[in-house]
Amino acid sequence: MRPKAEEWKETEIWGPVWRKLSCGLSWLALSETAGSSGGVMDGTISAVFRDPAFRYGLKFGLAGVVAVFLALWLRLEEPVWALFTVFVLMIAQFVGAIAEKSFFRLVGTVVGAVLGYVLTAGFEQQPVVFLAAAGLIVGFCTAMFGQSRYPYAFLLCGLTLTVVASNGLENPDFSWKYALWRVEEVTLGILVALIVQSLIWPRFARIEFLSQTRAAFTDLRECFAAGAGVLFGGANPAAARQAEDFPARISGLRGLLDFGARESQFFRNRLATYFEITVCLARIASAIRTLTMPLPENSFYHRHLRSDCEVLHGAVSDALEDLSRGSSDAGSRGRHRTRVRGLVEGLEKRLLELRNEPGLFDLPPDEILAFGLHLLALDDIRQQIERSHELLDSLPTQVGDRRREPEPFVSAFPPPFWVRSGVKAGLAVVVALVLDNWLHPPGGPMFVLGTWVFTSLNATSPGGRGDWRAFHFVVYNMILLIAVCLILLAARPMLSSYAVMNVVIFIWLFCWGYLSFTTKGMTIPMQIAMLLIVGIVGLNGQQAISFQAVADLFFGLAFAVVVSAVIQRLVWPSLPQWELRDRFTELLRLSLKILDGTSLPLWQRTRMALIPGEAETRIGHLAFPICPEGEKERLRDYLAALRRINAQLVVAVGRLPILSENSSPCSDHPLHALEVEFRIHLKAHEVAMRSATVPSCDARNLMTLLDEWKSWTAEVRTRMLTTQRPPLDVIRFVGLCGRYEQAGKDLLLAGGTASRLRLADYMGDYVL
Repeated sequence: MRPKAEEWKETEIWGPVWRKLSCGLSWLALSETAGSSGGVMDGTISAVFRDPAFRYGLKFGLAGVVAVFLALWLRLEEPVWALFTVFVLMIAQFVGAIAEKSFFRLVGTVVGAVLGYVLTAGFEQQPVVFLAAAGLIVGFCTAMFGQSRYPYAFLLCGLTLTVVASNGLENPDFSWKYALWRVEEVTLGILVALIVQSLIWPRFARIEFLSQTRAAFTDLRECFAAGAGVLFGGANPAAARQAEDFPARISGLRGLLDFGARESQFFRNRLATYFEITVCLARIASAIRTLTMPLPENSFYHRHLRSDCEVLHGAVSDALEDLSRGSSDAGSRGRHRTRVRGLVEGLEKRLLELRNEPGLFDLPPDEILAFGLHLLALDDIRQQIERSHELLDSLPTQVGDRRREPEPFVSAFPPPFWVRSGVKAGLAVVVALVLDNWLHPPGGPMFVLGTWVFTSLNATSPGGRGDWRAFHFVVYNMILLIAVCLILLAARPMLSSYAVMNVVIFIWLFCWGYLSFTTKGMTIPMQIAMLLIVGIVGLNGQQAISFQAVADLFFGLAFAVVVSAVIQRLVWPSLPQWELRDRFTELLRLSLKILDGTSLPLWQRTRMALIPGEAETRIGHLAFPICPEGEKERLRDYLAALRRINAQLVVAVGRLPILSENSSPCSDHPLHALEVEFRIHLKAHEVAMRSATVPSCDARNLMTLLDEWKSWTAEVRTRMLTTQRPPLDVIRFVGLCGRYEQAGKDLLLAGGTASRLRLADYMGDYVL
């Protein structure tokens, strides 16, 4: 067991920081041991400058310093907004991503500035109308950040309206100045961020897409090598787990496609082809995940087909390796394609020869299903390799359809989670504006802005904590604010120096750029750090910094932290156990849609890939006393079972009837009966998860149907063999039947696990 003193190194917030600092300390130690060896020292320094995180930190700091310098040189009124823009934009690390965010940021800023001016100048004297309109607009914009059509523009519209309204309350007739200043500063920040990201160690999504695609084929080859050996070598649980992370990885590749299309017309013209290659990767990974069933050592297939299958395994592995090299040699791809196809044809001939072997018609159903599943997976992989070859061969001459865009990866409408987040953000801004206008607290504009940031951006914070421990973070942030403000009070004379101010900006941004290089999203520490550095620059080092200015910074952020924490915890709080419940329910609903034969859009298929990872993150937070001992392990087992069910249904549903005889979906057909029972069980799990109860479904009925299913599969297989159906048709039929059987077994396993869950003990909101 890890000592408690070491636990902080693995927490959500400090874990990445500790790992980065460890790397830095290791580099310093290496530098010391290098001594007078100039070559070693030069090599170490060169290695540090090649570190992407170090480069990112340097760019982050440089962009902030340049933005503030230019804002002061141009005598713009609010340099802090230029710095704020740089801080947010630099999080987008690819040239294509930052170009997209810059455009939408500018559009959202202009629209938000106009709305803020109209609202403040026209309705400030009508508080009910003013507050209602501000809350509705900010809430709507925050909610729309959770959908696929220009989300960043909506977010910036809400942010800019908040800034203009809060700053213009004291003098509504001149709120147009704040709107104009905001647009000017944001435009400057956009230009600086674009130039720095594009000219200094630029990262191009299109290049990383190609390299990561090759790496994905390499990893698939390794996964296939481990999984293919299961059939004759025995069960290997680690082999199946190797391919389980690929759905999320494919989603990442598709994100790179989206950004890469904004970097290069050459790449954009081939967008449709590259997108289809990611589909091939996803289907190969899905097929590899089914290579989990071994054959008995004395099986019929062991004796007669082992050598043929192993040669085919080697050929498929070589074809995947060739794809991983990214070679432009069409001849090499053609040779691999011809070899695999020839071995498949040879295996089919061998299966034809074995039809006269005694015992072929009397094989045990489990053995038939295991071999059918394996060969079905091999055939699926072969088809996807050939499809990848066709796509790659078309690249040199294909112009592509320039009008085609990949489907969005998120819904066109905000999901319930983002609707609730929008309501909370709108309420937070209204409360902050009322308190600012009524009590006139120190740091009013920072108070309103901070309240919106902490309430709305918390939904995007990685780690899955949501609003859990929001009051704890009030204490942590207060301690941090006190420490920073004490340092500012002591350093007031120095902060009047431009040199000192630039050093502070650079070091602050470099540290956060370096430490957050691999972080996806805006963490809570990043939120407070962003507002702190913006507030420090806002102290205005062009004149003597007063005690009141530092006090305004402290109280503005302190009040924002308190108000946002209260709203987060009292209005639809986002807690790990509730978010986990919602993700289980979402996955079950998607499985039901697949079972109904519904064609899922890409954003829902993407959700299927992302839900398991999101659920796993939230399970990690459910330690005692939130949930009982041992519950985390049971939840992980339940998640794994649901994930396997989903994967089996994706491949099998809709493909089986066309392969078997007399398989119309009538009510007395085994397939129809089995799918109806699957729906009953999945719906029972969904209801149980929402109500924190045990699924009310009869496992005995499903077990009986699975036994009948295996017998029916064997009967249809025998009929297909006696009628001289092509061997591969028989194999596909048996393999798809095996997928259904595996889904049924996993449903039984999920039901048994769900009956041991103690959801009612921790689905309530007990821990603040």
